[in-house]
Amino acid sequence: MVIEDIVGREVTVREAGARREFKMRTFQLTWTIVILFTIDTVRSLDLPEYLHVCHREDPKLTECMKQSIETLRPYLARGIPELDIPAIEPINLGDLIVAESVPGQGISITAKDIKAYGPSNFRLKKLNVVEYGKVYSFELELPHLYVEGRYVVDGRILLLPVKGAGKFTGNFTQGFGNVRIKGDRKVINGKNHLSLAKLDIKIKVGDGKIKLENLFGGDRVLGEIINQTINQNFSLLSHELIPLIEKALQRIFKQTGNKILERFPEEVLFP
Repeated sequence: MVIEDIVGREVTVREAGARREFKMRTFQLTWTIVILFTIDTVRSLDLPEYLHVCHREDPKLTECMKQSIETLRPYLARGIPELDIPAIEPINLGDLIVAESVPGQGISITAKDIKAYGPSNFRLKKLNVVEYGKVYSFELELPHLYVEGRYVVDGRILLLPVKGAGKFTGNFTQGFGNVRIKGDRKVINGKNHLSLAKLDIKIKVGDGKIKLENLFGGDRVLGEIINQTINQNFSLLSHELIPLIEKALQRIFKQTGNKILERFPEEVLFP
């Protein structure tokens, strides 16, 4: 009986010890899971290296914002796959109706599959923080843009009937852009996010040249005459072309900006 009591007490002690050990291991496992979850949550809020955050109370806020844009620039050039942001080198402008004429008068030019090289080489000349996180305006210099694509032309130049299709190239220099951004606020998953409600771009081009290939079925002499005539009136052509490029750029950069803003809450991007 004594032996049985001793054995019983020993079993009870072992069971108690096992329960304590089980509870301790359960606590350790639970704590480990909590720590890992916390770390994972913090990491999920960490900003990628291409986003440089500025604080609204920073006395050098404008300089900080300029640095943010410079940090982001090379990533925009090659694209940001995790945010589904395509590269802007080249930037795809799609199709544009450059000039549209009344049948039998003037000339109609449609440009297709337009790609522009050089937009990421912009120089930020001036930045004005009108309202932090909401309204900005800035001035850009675009030293050089090279454009290529396909064209379809139909109409008359110098009383000559012009009809053709082929490749075109364009070089634009001394470009300047004025940009104004206005943000809005919306709630995503219970958190405040900013969005680009409005983005206006105005571009001025100092000089430029366009070449249409395969005019008159490849006739070199007539092709040169038409290209010279077009470029002698480049200011008139650019007056029609630039607003179309502005709209295309506004659409592209608004989409790009909103993809970033939808990913990160306002409190993270604009502390």
